[in-house]
Amino acid sequence: MKKAFLLLSLLLLPLLAKAVEVEINGIKYDINTETQTAEVIANDNKYSGDIVIPSKIEYQGVFYSVTEIGANAFKRCTGLTSVIIPNSVTIIGEDAFYRCTGLTSIDIPDSVTSIGKGAFSSCFGFTSFTIPNSVTSIDERVCSGCSGLTSVTIPNSVTTIGDYAFRGCSGLTSVSIPNSVTTIGNHTFSGCTSLIYITIPDGVTSIGSDAFRNCTSLTSITIPNSVTSIGWYAFCGCTGLTSVTIPNSVTSIGQGTFSDCTSLIYITIPDGVTSIGYDAFGNCTSLTSVIIPNSVTEIGWHAFSYCTSLTFVTIPNSVTSIGSKAFYGCSGLTSITIPNSVTDIGDYAFYGCSSLTSINIPDGVTSIGYHVFSGCSGLTSVTIPKSVTNIGDYAFYNCTGLTAVYISDLEAWCKIVFNNSDSNPLFYAHHLYLNEMEIKDLIIPNSITTIGNYTFSNCSCLTSVTIPNSVTTIDKYAFRNCI
Repeated sequence: MKKAFLLLSLLLLPLLAKAVEVEINGIKYDINTETQTAEVIANDNKYSGDIVIPSKIEYQGVFYSVTEIGANAFKRCTGLTSVIIPNSVTIIGEDAFYRCTGLTSIDIPDSVTSIGKGAFSSCFGFTSFTIPNSVTSIDERVCSGCSGLTSVTIPNSVTTIGDYAFRGCSGLTSVSIPNSVTTIGNHTFSGCTSLIYITIPDGVTSIGSDAFRNCTSLTSITIPNSVTSIGWYAFCGCTGLTSVTIPNSVTSIGQGTFSDCTSLIYITIPDGVTSIGYDAFGNCTSLTSVIIPNSVTEIGWHAFSYCTSLTFVTIPNSVTSIGSKAFYGCSGLTSITIPNSVTDIGDYAFYGCSSLTSINIPDGVTSIGYHVFSGCSGLTSVTIPKSVTNIGDYAFYNCTGLTAVYISDLEAWCKIVFNNSDSNPLFYAHHLYLNEMEIKDLIIPNSITTIGNYTFSNCSCLTSVTIPNSVTTIDKYAFRNCI
């Protein structure tokens, strides 16, 4: 038994002796007796002033190579003004210099191959940052919140720029991204409010969500043909952006991609795009026109909401669905062509489009949603196809300019379900036209058994009505105000 215990103790001895903490000349290290290497570690926020990290330290007659600046090593050392890192160091750990607000510059040697997450995050005093050629990936948050940073040098060795890498670097005016980079992460440059110019190289295939969000000084950007994916809200809030070139390689414009780009005047959506996502161009108040290609099948919720300068839109035959609030609040929209391919018009789709004068609903539409044309006070006429069976509540609320409703099938009109007076455009129009002829002497078709709620309400042009024996029910307000 004693022999077994002794053997176990001998086996564990190297492991127990592997790591030792020591402090030499004011710098604390974690030394590895097995590999004879040392890592700089935290020392209760005592580090301040100018610090020179040696390439080697001596402990109990043995020399140890300093190869790593550990995680949190200098974290929140606000009195730290400069650090010299030796060529022996290969790793700078996570949050190593986080919130070292007094640090104005740092030289990172070419020996460093890895810079951890948030390594220099919130170092407000930084004005320039050079990443060595040995680094292949810029990790998350590496310089996030470095508001004093004015220039960054990224070498050709880097292939990936991680999430939040330069977020909130409000002093950064320009960035040159090398051709080696293939991915720009989420929030990478978000909040870089002074960023005027940036070149996205041909090698980039993906631009992450919020990548350039609120880069308010950015005036134009060219997205290369290599890009296939643009993340949600990638350019949201870029209020200085006047033009964007989107390549044919992009197949989807996602949620909020260009929302709140209030200076964006014109944009061409490329032929490869199949869907325009939720809030994609929402609140682009300077956008005057948009061309939607034949490849698009879906216009998402809020896609162009509050584009108050938008005057006309051509929707191609490929589109089958117009999402809820797609053109909500587009008060400058004077005309829009909805193709026959559209089968679904979402709730509030054209709410508040007060400059629209006429609308032709295509034959494929079976249901018109809630408040679809509510507040379209400039609308003078509307054409309802025979395919429509239901018109949602308040679909034509406050459409005070309506004077005519055009239908092609009286039987189909009689079968439409109206839940309230404002769902029926006749409430304001007063005049119903069948095949361009105003109906005065109304003859209900023999196929009709029920005349529904509000069907002919406010149809003041009627002089006579003939109801066949087939009708067994006349619902409330069916002929209300037919004076």
